[in-house]
Amino acid sequence: ANFPPRSVLAAISHAKNQLLDANAYAAQAHDFSTRNVAKVYAGYAKALRAANAVDFDDLLLLTAKLLREKADVRRELQDRWQYMLVDEYQDTNRAQFEIASLIAGGQAGTAGSAARQPNFCVVGDPDQAIYAWRGADITNILDFERQYAGCRTITLGENFRSDAPILKAADTLIRVNKRRKHKDLFTSRIGGESIRATLCREERHEAQRVVEWMQSVKEEAGLSWKDFAVFYRTNSLSRVLEEAFRGGNIPYTIARGTAFYEREEVKNAIAYLRAVSNHADDISFERIVNTPARGISDATVDKIQLEATRHGTTMLGAMRMAGEAWGLNGRALGSIQKFVQQIDSWSGATAPTHLTSQHPTTLADLVDRVIKESGLEAMYHKQAAQSQNESDEQRLDNLAELVSTATDYDDESGAPGDETDDGPPLTAVDGFLERVALASPGDQTTGEQVVLMTIHIAKGLEWPIVFLSGMEDGLFPSLREREGTSEDAALEEERRLAYVAITRAREKLCLTHARTRRQWGEIRMQGPSRFLEDIPTGCFGQKFSRAPRPSLVPRGPRLDSMDDQSSPAASGQWRQRKMTANRRLQNEFDQRSYDDEPVFHVDDDAPSGFPVGANVSHSTLGVGRVVAVAGTGRDQKVVVDFGTLGRKTVFARFLAAEAAGDDLN
Repeated sequence: ANFPPRSVLAAISHAKNQLLDANAYAAQAHDFSTRNVAKVYAGYAKALRAANAVDFDDLLLLTAKLLREKADVRRELQDRWQYMLVDEYQDTNRAQFEIASLIAGGQAGTAGSAARQPNFCVVGDPDQAIYAWRGADITNILDFERQYAGCRTITLGENFRSDAPILKAADTLIRVNKRRKHKDLFTSRIGGESIRATLCREERHEAQRVVEWMQSVKEEAGLSWKDFAVFYRTNSLSRVLEEAFRGGNIPYTIARGTAFYEREEVKNAIAYLRAVSNHADDISFERIVNTPARGISDATVDKIQLEATRHGTTMLGAMRMAGEAWGLNGRALGSIQKFVQQIDSWSGATAPTHLTSQHPTTLADLVDRVIKESGLEAMYHKQAAQSQNESDEQRLDNLAELVSTATDYDDESGAPGDETDDGPPLTAVDGFLERVALASPGDQTTGEQVVLMTIHIAKGLEWPIVFLSGMEDGLFPSLREREGTSEDAALEEERRLAYVAITRAREKLCLTHARTRRQWGEIRMQGPSRFLEDIPTGCFGQKFSRAPRPSLVPRGPRLDSMDDQSSPAASGQWRQRKMTANRRLQNEFDQRSYDDEPVFHVDDDAPSGFPVGANVSHSTLGVGRVVAVAGTGRDQKVVVDFGTLGRKTVFARFLAAEAAGDDLN
């Protein structure tokens, strides 16, 4: 459990790509985690030797070692291959660089190589080096001219793909980077449309705008759905886009990826919800009973299933009857009992466990607690920390997005979020699971489809129309901590990734970002991506104007933190702080107008809000009086005093104005 096999294997793979065998890795292990990985690495290497086998990374490590240590082998290969060409050279790692260099020859420090003049040609673009997280080393191409003094450099500056405004945006953006080889970019595709940049209210509005503009362009230009592509920095952003595409009846496909609800971590969390909702769902119980590992072995699971069949009950029913008579040890029995208590606590069948002080009161609360208390979040966090792999980090983003999905469901169904001890909203769970089932990609049409993908997958491809969503600081650029990588180096790689994304578009490019976005169910202010500031104003439409980027962090001010204040003085101070913060943020955004979406007219069809003291009605809670307001538009929240029901926080869009009256009970 502390060292997931996949994470350890990723660490070993990274070491081999850095030409570190088991002994070399152990020599530099400096903490508890790396020392334990070193032990596994040594055992793994011993097992491979005993089986007379190698893994994929050994093909590089052992080949490099052979070429460096065996001069006769090196000379034989140099004589056999007198000319060498390496494509995509900017994506090579240290092991690949070593192999290519040793075969090409001509480098100082390698016996028997200096006498030969290498016929070595490499092709690559340093501005498209985007795989450092996978071990690629940009210095391989940046230092090539120094390593092979006297080599000839041929600069290919003409872009045959993109129209002039798109290429100008990409060229100006990438010039900000310092670690690069400059080349003047130009295109013979004169003319073309300006880039479109759109500021949206929140992620659903962003997805809807993408759908609407796509439908409009397709009809006007007579294009096919396959002429469109939508990029995002992280897979978790696909969920809202998928919903919008299904709602707009637009066929789509996730390129070389997995639809949101089909991803492993999401399916695990959904299986927990199914088990909470339906105690007879043995398939879900079998999936989650030891995920993450909790001391219930496969042999124990087999015993539980056998006893369930023998007693004609469910797996959960059998677990309730588990005892020493089954031949289970104390540790297994304790783990089973704790697991059953968790399920009962989430479903409201028993008192809350020691992990929480009360039952979940909303669907989002339940989903969040299941992810945390089950250990799923901790398991994927540990995997991401050990592997330093971006795909593992995105699993946490997907779990956060699932919580946001549940929050959206609460909002749409008018869930009041009242703090009672009546247990979790099982009706809401059932409805949510039904929606998930209906969202299955199995009914998607085939043939011509819009392509949704991460930017990394888009490299080397092109489309007439490209949408780049989530252009927000913290999302893109994504500045996650990377072991051994400085913040400047990480930011430059993110900028290269933006360059790659922009140059995938041939004719039209639309950049979108949201003013607010849900993360772990919380609404957070999102600052626009700093990359938007790197692009010249002239590349955008006439309605685009620039202003200083608000100094907001990804996990910024929470718009939904509207806790009731007990005293009038505290309430007044709280309201004043809220008004000041909202006014400051609003002023910062009002300076900027992207495309046709000026922020001060963000949501014409949203409720205008209710002043403090106004009488309002709610379909479930009845009539009440407004005591506090925060936010604007669709995301505006209101604290309402419902008399005997107490104060509740609800979205303004679920309220209606009432005539003034004294009796609110």
